[in-house]
Amino acid sequence: MTLLGLSDGPGRPIFGSGPWAGLKKAFSMQSAFLRNALVLGMLSAVGPFAIDMYLPAFPAIAREYQVDVSGVQMSLMSFFLAVALCQSVYGPLSDRFGRKPPLYAGLGLFALASIGCSFAPNVETLIAFRFLQGVGSCAAMVIPRAIIRDLHTGHEAARLMATSMLVFSVSPILAPLAGSALTAFFSWRVIFWAIALIGLGGLAVVLFLLPETHKPDEGKGGIAQAFRTYGSLLRDRRFLGLAFIGGFSRRASSPISPAPR
Repeated sequence: MTLLGLSDGPGRPIFGSGPWAGLKKAFSMQSAFLRNALVLGMLSAVGPFAIDMYLPAFPAIAREYQVDVSGVQMSLMSFFLAVALCQSVYGPLSDRFGRKPPLYAGLGLFALASIGCSFAPNVETLIAFRFLQGVGSCAAMVIPRAIIRDLHTGHEAARLMATSMLVFSVSPILAPLAGSALTAFFSWRVIFWAIALIGLGGLAVVLFLLPETHKPDEGKGGIAQAFRTYGSLLRDRRFLGLAFIGGFSRRASSPISPAPR
């Protein structure tokens, strides 16, 4: 018996052809799209968790190290400095070696640096490990956007970016709340163990859920060629204008969580 592409013949799937096959294909594509958005949004949220989660612990850190809160804030500045410096590095690396190897390296460094922060004996050591933490987290902040470009172009790329940003946008709200809850019951050092677990979770997501979307480039000028390309971009006024607009709009849309005094 066959009806609307359904078949009850032996050894044949019931959704063999007709409109049911088209519906099954559309559902499969939508599921893959939502999975990619969730995975990429979760990876992009690693950095914001590292930025915002320990802010409520600033007074406790300052008391333990017997320094002013402004000294602890230097650890936040070192993180931002690392992210600013490494954004231009991870792009060429992900082109040269594929998207996943730099993510493995970055998230591994991020988890190790987070554990280092939890054991820091003084504020200077904390600042140094926070810099390494920023170096690692930058991979998860940069490479997901390249993966979106690998998977889609035009309208679909914008749609995937917007959907992944919905996942990402929750992190600046949840991170301070989670940090406050941990600080209320545990030492501030536990926060960095929680951040390390987030990094390890990101590694698991990359390993099991994220496909490789870009084959390594060989014999195409390598990283040196990529940095030469940056020179041409810095002379492109249209690119610079869009980059500044994007940067300012993203900062304006992100909540600022001041450290309590």
